Amino acid sequence: MKVTLWLGFALSLSAMVQADVVILQDGKRQEGIIIKDVPGDKTITVRTAAGDLAIPRDKISSIQRESAAESYAHIAEQYLAQNEIVKAYETYKKAAEADPNNTTVTAGMMKAEQAYQQWEASRKREQLKKIDDMLAQAVQLAEQGKFDEANRLLKAADPGENSPRSDAYRRAFAKIYFLWGKSRLDHQDTPGAQEKLQIALRLDPQNDEIRKALLKVWEGDPAKLETVVEQYKNSTRPEDELKVADALFKLKRYDEALPIYLKYLQEPKYATETMRQRVYVMFDMLHRQYAEKGDYKKAIEAYKLFLQFSPNEPPTPLARYEYMLRRSQVNPNDAEQRAQLAKFAEERGLTDVAKEEYRNVLAMAPTNKTAAEGLRRFAESELKDAADFLAEQQFLLAMQKAQEVQLAYTMFPDIAKQADEIVTKARVEQQRLQQSTKQQAVALAMRGDDYYNQALSYIAAYTSTNYDERKRVFSPKVEAAKYLQRAIYTWQQALKIDPTLGAPTSYDLHNKIADAYAKYAVLTNPYPPRRLQIPQNP
Repeated sequence: MKVTLWLGFALSLSAMVQADVVILQDGKRQEGIIIKDVPGDKTITVRTAAGDLAIPRDKISSIQRESAAESYAHIAEQYLAQNEIVKAYETYKKAAEADPNNTTVTAGMMKAEQAYQQWEASRKREQLKKIDDMLAQAVQLAEQGKFDEANRLLKAADPGENSPRSDAYRRAFAKIYFLWGKSRLDHQDTPGAQEKLQIALRLDPQNDEIRKALLKVWEGDPAKLETVVEQYKNSTRPEDELKVADALFKLKRYDEALPIYLKYLQEPKYATETMRQRVYVMFDMLHRQYAEKGDYKKAIEAYKLFLQFSPNEPPTPLARYEYMLRRSQVNPNDAEQRAQLAKFAEERGLTDVAKEEYRNVLAMAPTNKTAAEGLRRFAESELKDAADFLAEQQFLLAMQKAQEVQLAYTMFPDIAKQADEIVTKARVEQQRLQQSTKQQAVALAMRGDDYYNQALSYIAAYTSTNYDERKRVFSPKVEAAKYLQRAIYTWQQALKIDPTLGAPTSYDLHNKIADAYAKYAVLTNPYPPRRLQIPQNP
């Protein structure tokens, strides 16, 4: 019984859920779908475009029953009138489902579809404009340095992968992270700059500006210098080749960087003082690196190129490398070969090396003539210096020099005897003077100045072209070297007596000695200066 009553009620309710027009007693019409009409209730419920309406029964004049399709169509028209395009479209679809052959519904459906398409296009335009505005605002925030705000806005503006604004979004994203990376670089945050710029480059891989900024970060990071070299190694653009040279320089791969720099040093457009300084450093480092590895042949080649680039460099390193190369080819058990090696060092101004090697040869072969003659030349030269000091009444210098000769050349009794005589005479004369220690040191410093000035006058004669070599009975070069040696020795003795004379505020003897040594090295260089055809400062 209860089941029957319930089924009857459900069927009656279902029948009532149809399209209707409710005509009110005042003549007004309410179109919609009656969704509730229970006998005995004071109201009926009509679903309209404005919502569900409860209409009192006592205000209803009549009800015109319509099909569901027509009712849905009426509601859809209401939605269209209210510009509720989506609802109108959806409602017309229900009408079409209820009666696909209803011409009124079909016509309304076409109108709704057209409106829906226009609405959808407008909606998309608005969405794209909103994205464009958000992206522009995000970039503006980034340009103001407000990167966190820009990043939040950027994420909110994400249009999705299939959006027509995907490319614009990636470009804006790349620009913001590019600006962010540059800001991090300005703040010395290299890791942060690298992270941001790498993201930017992934988003916009063809952007050359981003790539250059990232390479700049890598250039400051030794771990990335190899990447810089790899990136530009095949490029022939001067700017790129110089980037490679800069990276190689920082990697200390001087033999690879040097040819590139030398190439562009010959072009005034690219030659800079920084480049010139780097070339100087590389030349200076290369010969040292080869020497440290024991590759003296390459060290010689490198230093010869260095001399061509900078002709005023001291020749001593070249002489030393040549000596070491020859030494590697000499049998250490062959006394004559070693004696000739010592003579080679002597001829190239390596005085201390030559002396030591002559002594070593005589220790292993006391009768070796070459070594004995070589060492005797040094003994006689130094004995002459002591005699010259005595003749010039530089008694303290004469005594000190003669004593050194006595100690160093005991194997030559005649020289030792002469040195002893000089010591005796110089001591007697020095005692007569009875000068104070300070006065002695100052006198020596001043005497050293005299020797130095004499050397300079001979250097001027040596470099002058206004004289006839055939009319000279002595060599200005040899005389200049001799007086430089005397100046150095005299200043050294003055410093032994009074070290304060080495200070720049006193007689500045340390700098004077260094200068004299440099000039002496140039004078004793066995090689004439050569010049490399590289333009000087443009």
